[in-house]
Amino acid sequence: MILGGLLCLGAFLGCAPGDTITEDLAAGVVYHKIHLLEGPWWIHVVEIDLPTAWAAGVRLRTAMAMSERGGVQKTSSLAAGALAAINGDFLYTGKTTHTAGLQIHEGRLIRTPQRRSAFAISAAGAPLIAVYQLEMGVLTSRGEELRASGFNREPDRGELVVFNHYARAWRDSVRAARGFLLRGLEGNSIVNGAVTARVQQVRRRAWPLVLDPGQWLLAAGPDYAAAAGIAPGDTVRLYGRLPPARDALVEAIGGGPRILRDGAISVEVEKERLSRTFADERHPRTAIGYSQNGQVLFLVVVDGRQPGYSVGMSLAELAEFMRMRLADFALARENAYQALNLDGGGSATMVVGEQVVNSPSDPTGERPVANALLVVAPATGKDAP
Repeated sequence: MILGGLLCLGAFLGCAPGDTITEDLAAGVVYHKIHLLEGPWWIHVVEIDLPTAWAAGVRLRTAMAMSERGGVQKTSSLAAGALAAINGDFLYTGKTTHTAGLQIHEGRLIRTPQRRSAFAISAAGAPLIAVYQLEMGVLTSRGEELRASGFNREPDRGELVVFNHYARAWRDSVRAARGFLLRGLEGNSIVNGAVTARVQQVRRRAWPLVLDPGQWLLAAGPDYAAAAGIAPGDTVRLYGRLPPARDALVEAIGGGPRILRDGAISVEVEKERLSRTFADERHPRTAIGYSQNGQVLFLVVVDGRQPGYSVGMSLAELAEFMRMRLADFALARENAYQALNLDGGGSATMVVGEQVVNSPSDPTGERPVANALLVVAPATGKDAP
């Protein structure tokens, strides 16, 4: 029966164990709440028919906690105005708290990839899970190509490092033997793209990292002599590539490990430098995956650490569910063919219609996180930072 946009495959509210509640969120976007007795497990799935959703203006967006200053926020706070959201990547804590791996927002690079898998999507709505490699450089006005080896971090003696306005999330200033302040003239993304910029200033000292979205900073270490010829007024071209992706990527979020590869369970903990215990124990989980034809995307949260209610899954169990059982509930009757684990445990959170729909495992409730992946529609007006 359908009540208020909800379809229950049993009795509505107090659905019998083993039944499913389904809610339409937007064109091509559906939420499923699934109860499986054998865990027991409560599983939450947002299913997105990408061609239908994209045609209706629905998009995926990443959100960074505390805007451009780093830190943590609850997924429900990051998801304000969104159709749905899940928590994102693992985080590091220290002088600042920040996401561990790759993040791209609206084509702008926020955080570089580590040697773990990440999920990305192109402007056309094509998903890709891969271990990405960042390649960057500068073409000078004299036709010289200078390779950059870092992004938004202090340069080593023989390095050239690129900074954008997101750098202040991790540091307030950078010391460079030579620093070059650039103003963008054409283009705004170096994610499988390029930016033409003019050199505004050159100096040898610490630079405050107060850059606006149209500014860039090149910082050269004392042994990086190749940049010595760049002068104020020069026009340069910044470029970047993120193989294996060929298309321009508009959004990306890190995680790890990959758990499905080409339709087969492939829990790649050793390859991605994660512990086998982390994979084998049952925990709350968050994951993302997509069908073999790349047209159906699944956002998945499994509740856990709550005996008698939902016990969580090992990564192999999560992979098996996404590989074999999603089609039992999905409107598209598709399973995941590729899938990636994201941060889980107490961080595992799904938000639908600005409400947390799962049961986070921490006694204090929803745990703050470093970033999130949002499903947004034009009507929401959501433009995540």
